[in-house]
Order: sequence, then C-alpha cells, then structure tokens
Amino acid sequence: MEKVISSLFGMTHWVLLAMVIAPILLGGLTFLVQKREKLRTLLIWISAAIVLAGGILLVWLSTGNEEGIVQTWQWNVPASIGKYGFRLDLLSFGLESFVLLALLYVGFKIENGWVVFLGLIQTGLAVAAHFVGEHEDSLVLFRIDNLTRILILVTAVVGSAILIFSINYMKEHEKHAPEGAGSLGRFYFFFIGFLGFMLGLVTSNNFSLFSTFWEATTLCSYALIGQDGGEARRINATRALLINSFGGVLMLAGIFLLKVNNCGEDFQSLTGASVTVLPAMLLCMAAFTKSALFPFQSWLLGAMVAPTPVSALLHAATMVKAGVYLVMRISPHYSDYKLFMMMIAFTGALSFAGAAFLACTQSNAKKVLAYSTISNLGLVVACAGIESPLAYAAGLSIITFHAVSKGLLFLCVGRIEQKLGSRDIEKMDGMPYKMPFTTMVAMIGMMSMLLPPFGMLLSKWLAIEATIHSPFLLVFLATGSAFTVYFWAKWMGHMQIQGYHADKPVEEISKSMKFSLGYLAILVIVTGLLTMMIFRNVFTTMAAETFPGIDMVAKINSLYHEQAEFPSYLVLGCLALGLLFSAIFIAILVKNKNIRPPYLCGENAITIEEELNPEKNKLGLRSYDFYSAGGKVEHAVFSSYYFQNYINENRVSKYLNWISWLSMIVLLGCVVAAITIK
Repeated sequence: MEKVISSLFGMTHWVLLAMVIAPILLGGLTFLVQKREKLRTLLIWISAAIVLAGGILLVWLSTGNEEGIVQTWQWNVPASIGKYGFRLDLLSFGLESFVLLALLYVGFKIENGWVVFLGLIQTGLAVAAHFVGEHEDSLVLFRIDNLTRILILVTAVVGSAILIFSINYMKEHEKHAPEGAGSLGRFYFFFIGFLGFMLGLVTSNNFSLFSTFWEATTLCSYALIGQDGGEARRINATRALLINSFGGVLMLAGIFLLKVNNCGEDFQSLTGASVTVLPAMLLCMAAFTKSALFPFQSWLLGAMVAPTPVSALLHAATMVKAGVYLVMRISPHYSDYKLFMMMIAFTGALSFAGAAFLACTQSNAKKVLAYSTISNLGLVVACAGIESPLAYAAGLSIITFHAVSKGLLFLCVGRIEQKLGSRDIEKMDGMPYKMPFTTMVAMIGMMSMLLPPFGMLLSKWLAIEATIHSPFLLVFLATGSAFTVYFWAKWMGHMQIQGYHADKPVEEISKSMKFSLGYLAILVIVTGLLTMMIFRNVFTTMAAETFPGIDMVAKINSLYHEQAEFPSYLVLGCLALGLLFSAIFIAILVKNKNIRPPYLCGENAITIEEELNPEKNKLGLRSYDFYSAGGKVEHAVFSSYYFQNYINENRVSKYLNWISWLSMIVLLGCVVAAITIK
C-alpha cells in the first residue's frame, strides 16, 4: 500500500491537490470567520498568494524533465487499489453524484421545475455512464499539457488579481448592498472555491472528474450572481443555472455515448473516429452554453447584476473560458470532418460578429464588456473550427491576452461605478480629472484590445489570414473586427473628454485596488512588448504540436517573420513622442490667462430636477437645450452614437438566436452525414 501511495504522489501531485483543495478550504474558513474583518482579509490575501504561486509552480513542475524537454504530465493510477480492490472510479463517481445532488437540491429549494428536470436527467446519465461500458485497468485522472498550462496561468494570474481587488470593493459594496444580500463570508466561500473548481476543471482528464468540476462552477456562478438578493438577481441567477444545466445534460449525454461504444473514460477517447463524432458535437454544444455563445448568451448578460468582481471572474478568469477550453481540446481531432468543423467555425463567427455589432449599440459599460466577451469567445471557437494551425495559434493567444485585458477593464468599470454611481459611458466624461489613475489603466486595457503592438490585434489579424480560402467566414471575421474597433474607439474617445483644470487631484483609492489594477496594467504592457516573442516561442510551438506535418506551420513562421520586420518599438516610440509633445503644448499654451469661459447664448431650457426625473424627461438624455432669441428652444444633446432609433437590441438578438439554433440543426445533420458516410 505504501508503494502505491508513493507512486501516486510526487511533488507535482501534491501541488495539484493543493491548488484544487486549498481554495475550497480557505473559502470555508473565510465563511466561518466572516465577522472578524482582519482575519478574513488575511485569509483572502493568503488565498490569492496560493492561487498565484501554486499556479506558476504547477506549470513549472509539469513542463519539463531533466533534459528540459517540454512534456505532457499525467497522473496515472490503477483502477483499483488496496487489499480489497477499492475502485478509484467510484471515488470520482461519488464526487460527481454529490455535486449533481446539490444541483437537484437547489432546484427543489428555488421551486424551479426545469432545473429539477434537467438535474434528474443529468443524474440519470451520470449513473448510466458509470455502469455501462468496460472499465479500464488504469485511469488518467489529471493531465497537464500546453493548453492546460495556459488555462492554469489565466486562472492563477488574473483570478488572484480579481480576488485582491475584491477586498476593498466588497467592503464598500456591503455598505450599500440591498436588503437581503448575502454576507461577505458567503460571497468569499463561493468566490475562492470557484478558483479551485476551475483549476480542477482544466486539469481533469477523467470524464467523471471533469463533469464534477464543470457542474461545481455552475453552482458557484448561480450563488455569486444572486449574491445581492432581489427579484432581478434571482431571475438572472436562475437563468444562468438553467442554461448551464442544459449544457450539463448535453455534456453527460456525450460522455454516455462514448461509454456505450467502449471508447474510453477520458479525453484520449476523442481520437476522431466516426463513432465519436456525435459525442464530440454534444460536448461542443455544452461548451457553447458555458461560453455563452448565441443562442445561450442571455445568462452572461444577466450576470451583470452581480458585483463587479463576480463579473470579472466569470468573463476573464473562469467559467466562460471553460467552454472555449473544451472546444480547443476537442476540435484538432476532427479536421477530417469538413462540414462538421465548418459549422463549428460558423457558430463562433456568428457570435463574434453579432455580439460585436450589439456592443456598438450599448452605453452601459458592463454590457459593452459582456458583448465584447461573447464576441471574443466566438472568435476563439471560430479559430478552433477553421482547422488550421494558424487559426489555432490565434485562438490560444486570444484566450490568453483577452483574459488579462478584460479582467483589468471589468475591475476599472467596477471602480468607476462605485465612485460615480453609474456604469453609463455617457457619464464618464471628465474622467481624467475625476479619477486619473483608474482612467489611465482603463485606457491601457482598451488600447490593448485593438491597437498594436498588443496581442489581440495580431490574433485577429492571424484569424482573418487563416480564413483567406473561406470567403464566407472571412466576411464575418472582418465585419466583427470592424465593429470591435468602432465601439472601443468610441468609448476611449468619450473617456478622454475633460475641461480645463488648473490642478489635478490625487485619486483616493485603496492599496489593494491600486495593486490589482496596476498589476494587471503592467502585465498588459509587458505582454504587449513581448507579443512577438510569446507568439513565436509559445503559440507557434503549440500549434505545430497540435497539427503535426501540416504545411501551414511554415506559413505561421513566415507570417511572424514578416511582422518581426516591423519592430513594435516604432509604434511605442511614436506614442511616447505624441505624449511628450502634448505635455509641452499644455505646459506652454494652456494657462489661466488663455482660458475663456464657455459662451452661453441663452438660459438652459431644462432644470436639473427635470433632467433627473424620468417622467418629465422621457428620452432619459442629458439635455443641453437652451433659450435662444425670441424664446425659441434650441435642442443640443452631446452624446456618442448608439443607433437607438434604428437598432432594437432584443429584435437583433432574436434573429441571431434563430440563426444560431438553425446552425445547431445543420451541425447535427453534418454529424449524421459524417457517421453515415464513414
């Protein structure tokens, strides 16, 4: 028995266990000491440190052997151990059953018949999957390859920053939380535990363990979205639970079909055989629900009612990344099924262009970020379906760079909302004077989403390059990219509006918030400076290993070589010169004697009380109407353009949902055709 235990547990094994279990235990401790603020804060800092340091250590330990060769690390165990032959798969099945029973309990508690119904189906499929098919003599419980390492780093690096930011944010949030809101102890129990479940999800290789962590993240998201209580949050939390439970049914149905056909109990069973195409499609559809692609986007948009750290965690570090991770894991094995892969790519491309288009119509900052997240996740799925190493490398880079930038932007919006009392972009003018530090890091985050030399621009360019032989997909990717530039540039321009002020105030911001924002901003800048090196040494290598022997690998290297000939320091140098000249101009010309007050040719035609009263101000706009000659009212509204008179968000979403459901039906037809032909 001792030999078995010693063979099962090496250094990497202990670190992995600690990374999964420690956040759950620390979350529980935080719940127990919730009334002791200093101790609770200490536990949160310890949790963030463990997640960050443990994630980096886990990646380092699993990366190479004595010769420094990058390898795939696996945790292999015998199917049964001990004198009485205790089967380890019973342990993973027990954990899966416990989580599914918790899901059923929640369904009964909230008295939602659909959640209960889906929970019963999931439980039935999990039991059936365990008892059908042949059990293998050995199990690969956990597996860490390059794709897993990326998700570990994303969760550890971004998740720890969000956790630190939440310390003072939630302390202030609690003062203004509505009646019936959950305690901070409850919040951190699910919040910190969420990080542990996500790390378990991306490292799990056994289907039963993967399902366990998949459903655990669903339950955590439900609890966190409904943190503040109230009818609106209850509805949105239930919607998230319902849609993700539907995804759980699809995933367990796929696993059941794999077991019925004796394909295996882990991801190595998805080898591209015709008998696994239908299970692969079900797993991909489950991933679409988790990543909130159309037509499942409503749960992620509704999740915006949660406190900002929850939104940042769902969008940047966890939850939605689990879906695209699953698609990236599955897709390379099915490149021979052209129609199947084309429909996967189309589903992603539709979400990319459609969500980017709807983001152009929003003035709610959180909603813009939400649609932007859906858009970028759609682009990752499109890259996975294009079946090209060029596109695959682009998808990996989007997962990485998007997590850092979007995490920073969500935290900035949360900070702005807490300070200004609004998340409306139209009320963010004068931000460089009101909140100089937050404005600076927010601008860095926005620039990283669309400007060189940052990785997001290069990733989208590579994705478009990969579709050069598919004009149909090319139109969607090019159009979506154009919409992306529009809504980011519009937001950036509005945030830079300010009048003249003789001095600049020092922004009052807590040390933990400043640390998190500064930490992520520096990470954005550093990854921007090192974009080409990261692409060449990380993503190119991963794409080459995933698609061995394909000529497009040489294409990647040639494209990188072409871009390397245009050094990024020229872009940064021009930006630095522009800032220097602006500073000189301001120092020389912008002086009190040169400043003239604005000319008002008439008295304002609307009072502040009327402006804030929705009954008297039907449009809900900030009015600059004034009385001109003869008492005539001149209408002047200063606002960015959101197509409010021409585009109805609900109607466009409905059309996109119909097209998406139609694509799902076509996808099923492609799978049936592939199985029939084979």
